[in-house]
Amino acid sequence: MEINFGASAPYTVGIEEELQLVDPASLALVPAIDAVLAARHAAELPDDSIASELSASCVELRSPVYNTVADLAADLPVLRRKARDLVEGCGARLAAAGAHPFSKATEQQITDKERYRKVDRAMGWPARMQAIYGLHVHVAVPDEERAIRAVAALSRYVPLFVALSANSPFWEAADTRLASVRTKVFGLMPRSDLPPAFRAWEDFEGYVDALVAAGIIPDYTLCWWDARPHPRLGTVELRAPDMQTEAHRSASLAALAQCIVATADEHPPEDPLFTAENKWRAVRYGLEARLHDFSTGHNATARQTALDLVKRLHPVSQDLGCEAELDGVLEISEGENGADRQRAIFEKHGSLKAVVEHLVAVTS
Repeated sequence: MEINFGASAPYTVGIEEELQLVDPASLALVPAIDAVLAARHAAELPDDSIASELSASCVELRSPVYNTVADLAADLPVLRRKARDLVEGCGARLAAAGAHPFSKATEQQITDKERYRKVDRAMGWPARMQAIYGLHVHVAVPDEERAIRAVAALSRYVPLFVALSANSPFWEAADTRLASVRTKVFGLMPRSDLPPAFRAWEDFEGYVDALVAAGIIPDYTLCWWDARPHPRLGTVELRAPDMQTEAHRSASLAALAQCIVATADEHPPEDPLFTAENKWRAVRYGLEARLHDFSTGHNATARQTALDLVKRLHPVSQDLGCEAELDGVLEISEGENGADRQRAIFEKHGSLKAVVEHLVAVTS
């Protein structure tokens, strides 16, 4: 296992955004990734900033590594606009949300690369359901043990991240009554929920080595947990959030993750069995979910939990230079998440196509 913790300064940050490729006329998902990748050299984007994913109707936008989330927040709209111009030059449009409101998942093409074909062959129908789109946040940590502690801290707050980021209420033209259907669809895949409660780096390494030796996975990157160590990149990776329609919301969630990682020792690990109960509430109810603190016996709404956590993290946000971006979490928690907005647009217009029109208009 290649390990590069400490190769970057502690708490540098980068993100990966999975964006929908949609047809300009119908606004349905369109398998345009091959054309997008073929044209990327003319888009003034680094080669490693645009990538494919399992679904051919997805393009992944990868940010550079930033010293501060403020720098990320400044650059992300520019990166998105360049990606938009690239995609529109290929006859498609970009939309950002956790799931497409009406396109059928199993009708989407799998990207024509051998590693994706292997996943398709190995997973079958669950792989064909993965027309979903997430936001991944990477935060650099100095060593293996801090990676384990940071993953445990992020895991404790996965329900809150789900509530804040929920942006996928519709699935195949139906209102699921969930705030994040993406979370449940991704749960069809193995090793895709909360991570195990690893006590030390040796626990994680031993688990991965056992699966590799058994021929179950080729390496740790097929552990798709909500939060995981990423030793090759020297980071911990938060994978729980739905894709955000607005770029500034992606930056705010990145700031929250960065602050939690930087203060990991102040957030005691929680039993994943208990965290799973809160995660389900967040998936179902979004910002209205009541999250239970099993250590105190108290519970509060996700909105109040976000407010309390942002206040607690305010000093470290000043140290990290992400105070304004962290305050953006309050803008979400005091208002609407993406799922709430999508439902409001549908209620106003009575059209899921109008919902996608909104997603395209606001994405970049």
